[in-house]
Amino acid sequence: MFFSLLMVVVAVVLAIPVITGKGKLLATENIKKDKIATYKKGLRILYAILILVVLCMAFFNFVERVAYVQDYFYEFTEDYLGADGQTHPAGESHNVAEMREILIPTEETTGSLCSPADPATLPYKYTGSTTTLDPRYAFVGFMPYETARIMNFVGLGLAMVVVLILFIFINRMTDKEAQKRNAQKKTAAKGPVRPSMPKGAFDFSDYQDEVEAPADFADEPQQIPSKKK
Repeated sequence: MFFSLLMVVVAVVLAIPVITGKGKLLATENIKKDKIATYKKGLRILYAILILVVLCMAFFNFVERVAYVQDYFYEFTEDYLGADGQTHPAGESHNVAEMREILIPTEETTGSLCSPADPATLPYKYTGSTTTLDPRYAFVGFMPYETARIMNFVGLGLAMVVVLILFIFINRMTDKEAQKRNAQKKTAAKGPVRPSMPKGAFDFSDYQDEVEAPADFADEPQQIPSKKK
């Protein structure tokens, strides 16, 4: 659901320059003077295409992740006395909710049902999953789950292609010389970069002299103990 909402927000942000023809997304600071009109028109077209793509991505993601509910099934591999007091024979199948009521959590069966710590020690095995449409979202029932899943990947690929075309288009419309001049002006306006540490912060010459010849040690003669006979 979060991804779908994020895509809607992106679409709204892109819609502002497409509709109004203004905004930072249409800035022409470093664009060639004779290409400004073409630049703005081209950007608005590409943004409009990208809006359609991201809205489709939001819809397909909603169908796959929210409208359809996945349920996982497990089958007992041996007769098992469950927490409900009943013996469940080998071959009996249950979904996740039912298995949680049947199984008694112990140290030997740590881990989730989908990815147990040691499947060989558990009395059940994973057999598959099913997807069912939530009745609350029956209005999207015309689209199968697998179709929505595939279209999610297709939408992502199309979005990447449009973004790539967008970068190429902006690069071709950019005046490289003007871009360099503006970058130099901004650097000059900031002024010289001052060092964050004092100049002598890493000058250890005085400390080295003290280590090599400390005053209280150099002035006193060293006493070497003599060997006792």
